[in-house]
Amino acid sequence: MKQWDMQHIGIFDINFETGERYWSDELRRILRVPEDMPADLSVLLQHVHPDDRRALAAFGMEPLQGHCPQHRSSEHRLLDPDGAVRWVHIEAGIAFRAGSESDAIRVIGLVTEIPGPTLAAPVENFASNHNHEAAAVSWVEKKHCY
Repeated sequence: MKQWDMQHIGIFDINFETGERYWSDELRRILRVPEDMPADLSVLLQHVHPDDRRALAAFGMEPLQGHCPQHRSSEHRLLDPDGAVRWVHIEAGIAFRAGSESDAIRVIGLVTEIPGPTLAAPVENFASNHNHEAAAVSWVEKKHCY
C-alpha cells in the first residue's frame, strides 16, 4: 500500500447534478491558484503542462461519457508561472446514479505532488487514441469510457 503524506493531499469534489465544484485549500496550493479562483476545469487546464492538457481534459470528461470505471488514476505535469514543471498523481472515484453503471452523478478525488511518474503502467501517448495532438499521461486503467 502506498503511503501518502495526508498534509499534502488536495481534494476535489464535482457534483454533476447540482453543478457544485469544490477544491480544498491544499489543492489550490498544489495548483498555485488563489482562494477566490473558481473550481473549474478551464482554470485547472491553465495550470497543466501544455503537452498534457488534452489528455487531462479527456480524463476529466470520461465520467460524462458513460461506461467509466468507478475508480481511475492519472499522473500529469503542472507548469508553474516561473517555468518549473511539477508532477501530480490523481485518484478519482465516481458515484453513479442508483441502479446505473454509466450515469455518473459525482466525482470525488485526491491529488498529491510526486517526484515523477510512478504508475506501473507505461506512459501512454494520447495520440494513440486517434487524437491529433500528443500528450503524455499515465493511466492505471487502460479501459477508456468512449
